[in-house]
Amino acid sequence: MSVIQIFPRDEPLTLVPGQTSPLIEFDVPIEPVPMFLRVIATWTDNTPLRGAAPTFGIKLGEGRITNVAADGPEAGIPGPEGGGTASCRSLPDDIYLLTVINHSESESTWKLRIKNRADETLRFVWVNSNNSEDTLQPWMTLDDQLSISGRSRAGFVVVRNSGTGTLTIDDSPGTPVGGQDSPVVLVHRPAEVAPHGVDHLAFSCGDVLSRRELEHTFRTNDDKVDRATLRIVADPS
Repeated sequence: MSVIQIFPRDEPLTLVPGQTSPLIEFDVPIEPVPMFLRVIATWTDNTPLRGAAPTFGIKLGEGRITNVAADGPEAGIPGPEGGGTASCRSLPDDIYLLTVINHSESESTWKLRIKNRADETLRFVWVNSNNSEDTLQPWMTLDDQLSISGRSRAGFVVVRNSGTGTLTIDDSPGTPVGGQDSPVVLVHRPAEVAPHGVDHLAFSCGDVLSRRELEHTFRTNDDKVDRATLRIVADPS
């Protein structure tokens, strides 16, 4: 059975150049089998920075923090009864895949920290799973609100993907948003938004007699519903 953890809980982790994050706990099975952490470092819209790779620190139990370099040798992680090992492989577009193995076969706590070694502020998201493919997860971000007026032909909302996997949006153009009686209709959506990607959703609006405050949750492959929910304010023209 696959176990998936997505970090951080609410917002991507922002690190300025040279800054190191606090230690953050992640799950590793007791058995000596691989656990994978896929990390993405995002910079600006539709553009990976492709700067210096971050340094990752791994701590097992009360052992010391061991740095794991991208594309460096496998690192021994000190801990009880042999500790563990960790390695990191650089993937295209500022994505990194760490492989961690618990050779101690103990229930000790594992923790990760990240140091931003690039010359620009970056935002980090990472996914932890015992299945490498399951670490490909989207992170959808929408504008806070769509404000639109009646008889408007176009209103726009920016959608970003800060995650490690491609974001898909399944709502069909022509769908009313905010309920079947809503005057606001989705007229365009991207089929996919790649990691680092930024696109837009477009809406039209029919007649509005008095202000309508609506809410719509898009059907996506991002399991966190609040990230896929849009607030809508429709005013008379």
